[in-house]
Amino acid sequence: MGIAITGLAVGFVLLYDIQQEKEIESIWMQKIPTQCNDVWEEEYNEFYEINPEMQNATKEELKEIVEDIIKNHYEKQGINILDLSLEINAYEGIRCEACNCLGWDKLSIKIPKSELKLISESEGWEPKG
Repeated sequence: MGIAITGLAVGFVLLYDIQQEKEIESIWMQKIPTQCNDVWEEEYNEFYEINPEMQNATKEELKEIVEDIIKNHYEKQGINILDLSLEINAYEGIRCEACNCLGWDKLSIKIPKSELKLISESEGWEPKG
């Protein structure tokens, strides 16, 4: 019984160390909107050409669509999105009204540090913090 408990304790310590190592190897990056001129705009427009009925989706459904489009855009470039946070209405009362898109105020992505060099500097990403 004592060996089993010791084995479990060692296992938990190893899992904790592995998780901490993963956290150290990743980085959160953030981006502020560029007024409907983001690098995934082509994929965004293509989605709505194929699925025009989705323009009437709820705000939460639209958010999920945009998140999927962003993830797919970067995965095509070999960038693994570990986590993504799309904040809507982070700046209360400030909104671009040039179109009927979802609009968003802050986008944060968590990626492996080793893949940071794959994101073009011209995209406006900066370390979150």
